Order: sequence, then structure tokens, then C-alpha cells
Amino acid sequence: MISSLSLLLLVTACEHKELCYHHPHTAQLQVEFDWSYAPDAERNNEVEGMCLWFYPVDEAGTQTGEPMRYDLAGMKGGTVEIPVGRYQVLYYNNDYEVVQFRGVGDFWQQECYTREGSLFEPVFGNASYSAPRAKGTEEERVVITPEMMWGDHAMNVDVRERGLSYWFVRDGETERTTIERDELRITLMPHEQICHYTYEIRNVKNVGYVTQMSASLSGMSGSVFCAAEQVRREYVTLPFRAAVGDATTIEGDFHTFGHYDAATDVTRSGGETEIDEPHKLVLYVWLKDGSKYYYTFDVTQQVDEAPDKRRVHIVIDGLTLPEPITGGDMEVVVNDWIVVEEDIVL
Repeated sequence: MISSLSLLLLVTACEHKELCYHHPHTAQLQVEFDWSYAPDAERNNEVEGMCLWFYPVDEAGTQTGEPMRYDLAGMKGGTVEIPVGRYQVLYYNNDYEVVQFRGVGDFWQQECYTREGSLFEPVFGNASYSAPRAKGTEEERVVITPEMMWGDHAMNVDVRERGLSYWFVRDGETERTTIERDELRITLMPHEQICHYTYEIRNVKNVGYVTQMSASLSGMSGSVFCAAEQVRREYVTLPFRAAVGDATTIEGDFHTFGHYDAATDVTRSGGETEIDEPHKLVLYVWLKDGSKYYYTFDVTQQVDEAPDKRRVHIVIDGLTLPEPITGGDMEVVVNDWIVVEEDIVL
């Protein structure tokens, strides 16, 4: 009887260990961010925190479950407790205010976008004012510009109990390197994921008569898919500020997801040639006598042929603003706009 009881206890203990063996194991994964691709962000301490999305996948890369999100304070990184397994990983800063996300349940469908807004939002806030549009852009949605964001993705992240491996692709390149480590530490290298556009209108006459200004750019994209960093095939108009730089200059800058490049997309897909939507910069000007003018500039060539798609600089040379007939306060109600089509001297 004693022998039988001992055998029963031994069998029970073995069964208990077997059940424990099949229980999901977790790992303490050390995440570190290397800002070599965004040194200005690190130097200026621009990021308050980062978030990471871990999407479980099988060996073929097919998603097998719901993603897990982790948030880390600061720019350096931290530790996350995660089940042992294989993942695709998205990461970006989490201190945004106007940027929104959709499709977060799917690695390839997670999309970053901004809400619809008003053409004069930089001047009057999100109030409803009718405003003239550049010819041919009347049907485009008006959406606000995003904040700067930094991030990237990591593929085939295989987290084990005593080590890990993952695919690393340098920013701007396609060649893949497999990183193998005996420790649970992953190095992620964020880069700028949002484009920064600047513009200047040089040799402007009569700037001193201006009381208020605003501007917009058409033919842009209102969202981007985070993993592929590919913008949605849609054209929207972005409103942004315009300011006096000096006695003869009007200037401004804004962030954008970029624009859908039909030529690049057709080349990639092998389809038929498609004409890109033009990019028209519109400058809205209020003068001291209450008169209102808007000037349209076709800047398609400068936008499409910019050497650095993430940093685009637009230059317009020469603009003569009218002299007001009488003094007076600026009219807030927008009507009787005077349109002026301007040719650009490059």
C-alpha cells in the first residue's frame, strides 16, 4: 500500500510539471531606443514617451492574435514583460495631441490620420467660415496638419526565454540584417515619420498693409499606414500659418504625411500611367481696409521633385500686395474675396 501511494504521488507530481510546462512563459524584454537617425529629437529632448505594439505572428508572418501595447516614459526605453513568441513590432512616440489612429488591430492596417478642419483654422480656430478654394481643388477634404512623429517597425522579432532575434533594416534602405542576441535586449532606431515642409515668398511688396494671413496646400495626403509608411491614395488640402518674415518676406512651415505619388506607385505595381494631383499653394491676405485677397501658386514641380521627400522647401519669388484705399479694422466675415493667379519664377 505504501509503495502504491508513493507511486501515485510521483505520477501526480509528473503530471503537475507537464501542465506547468505548457503554461505560457513570459520574458522581461529590455527595450532601448537609439536616436542616431533622429539626432535633433534627442538633442532637443522632443519626445516625452514611446509606445510599442507587439503583434503575435507565426513563422510565415501571419498574425495569430490581438496586439499588445506597451508605453514607456522618456526617450531611452525600458522593460516590458511579454509572452515568449514571435512578433511584428510597431513603435512611435506617444505624446501627440492631434494625431489619431485606426485599424490598430492589424499590423499592416494601423493608420495615422488627423481630423477634418477649417481652411482658416490657423487664424480663427476650428470655426466654420466659407473660403474660396484653388480651382480644381474644391472637392478635396480639408484636414489639419499632424505633429512630428518618430518611429519605425521591427519584423520577425523572436522572443525566447534566454535570448532573441529580429530583422533590422536601416532607414531608407531595403537590405535586411538578422540580429541575434543571447540576452533579452532589443535596440530600436526611430526616424522621422512625418514630413516637414517650409515655404517662403520673397520680394513681397506692401507687406506692411497686411493685418492677417493664412495659407493652404492642396493635393496632399490625410493619412499614412504606419508599418509600410505608405500614404493613403487620397488628396486633401492642408491649412497652415503664414507670417511676415521681414519687410519683404512671407514664410511658414508645417508638418504633413506627404503626398500620394502616382508615378512611384504605378512603377511599383506595373500598372498604367496616372497623372498626379497638382499642388496649389493658396495665400489668404486681409488688408487694413478690410479687403481680402487670395493668391494661388502652382508649386507641383517643387513638391514632386524635392530631393528629400521628408524635408521640402518651397520658394516663390515676387508678389505685389495692393495698397488699401482707406484704414479700418479687419473684417472677420469672409466674403467678396478677390482672386489672383500668380506665376512662379523659379
